Amino acid sequence: MQKTTDDYRTGELKSSESKTSIELNSEEFKIIQAQITNLTQQLSIAQTVSTKEKTRAEELKTLAERLQADFSNHRKRTDEMAKKLKEDGQADAIEKILPLADVLGQATALVKDEKTQEGLRLVLKQFMQTLENMGVTEIPALGEMFDPNLHNAVSDVKVKPADQNKIVEVYQKGYKLRDRVLRYSDVIVGR
Repeated sequence: MQKTTDDYRTGELKSSESKTSIELNSEEFKIIQAQITNLTQQLSIAQTVSTKEKTRAEELKTLAERLQADFSNHRKRTDEMAKKLKEDGQADAIEKILPLADVLGQATALVKDEKTQEGLRLVLKQFMQTLENMGVTEIPALGEMFDPNLHNAVSDVKVKPADQNKIVEVYQKGYKLRDRVLRYSDVIVGR
């Protein structure tokens, strides 16, 4: 059953189980009505504040997620940069010691004493093994097709048609560090 203003004013509340009656004078009724209005306003304000705080919480959550993504991206960029700097440093150092392999190879060929030659061969072998362990490989050249991405043609010679564009002589060996060319092979190409 629906309550009417008159029911409140007289203080009668009707229910299916019992009937209760409260007597209120008009001053008490106005006070209660003012309290209800005040509570309704406070509830409305609280709901508005709650909505604003939920919106603010969502904004802060979005901001936190964005900052976390930015930090993650920064960390990845920093890691990639550090890795590249390490690789560049390693490549630079290896490029500077590659002439040692050339000198050891030339010395091995020039020395006539067999014991000295054998000693130089062992040093060269150990040196090349160390480079290989660091990821350095020799660029295949002799008998291969000329590839300007790997080889530097210093000269060309006339050859039979089957050997055209093939490398007929290696002037200086080339090397790669993984997929990065450290030094191009200086070669003579058949034309």
